[in-house]
Amino acid sequence: MKVISVKHPAGIILDDYEFADKVKEQVFFSLRFSNPIPQDHSNVKASHHTDWDWQPNNSTFRNLKAYIKEKIDQTFDPGYTSTGGRCLIYCSTFWANVYEKGDYAQPHCHKPAHYSFAYFVKAKRHHAPLIFTDSGKRIRPKEGMFVAFPAYLKHHVPKHRYSDTRITLSGNFEIDRSKVSIHT
Repeated sequence: MKVISVKHPAGIILDDYEFADKVKEQVFFSLRFSNPIPQDHSNVKASHHTDWDWQPNNSTFRNLKAYIKEKIDQTFDPGYTSTGGRCLIYCSTFWANVYEKGDYAQPHCHKPAHYSFAYFVKAKRHHAPLIFTDSGKRIRPKEGMFVAFPAYLKHHVPKHRYSDTRITLSGNFEIDRSKVSIHT
């Protein structure tokens, strides 16, 4: 048996969120009450990494996740079945990362999830980019912008070299095969 590695043109969504100021306000408020998980529980080596199901009842964050879900649905058409139905997707995990000087994220992917995203809450264009490891594609941070992509894509963040913080939200979407909508 032989296994070879191939590169292929996976789609990546870049979009700005209309209510970025509200999200930023909620993140700053909610981080004050958040206990970080240990760094050895994540590929993200950030000064503060919230739990994996952060703020599930926060309406501002629910709206953001719903918007990203809609863009994933429109772009990737996930979950189509052979019977003409469509399995629904849902946000299975959601967390915040606060990068201080020297923080980074190791190369990783988000399998077994189906789609993932990163949302830039607080960032400057010169801050550490999100890099898709295999292709080398660099996404420069921009406040209020999110990047959504197939979860199998390996990505990382190089060391943050600045004294001001870089804050992101991240999450995963999964296909729920038990919930199928019928298209007519």
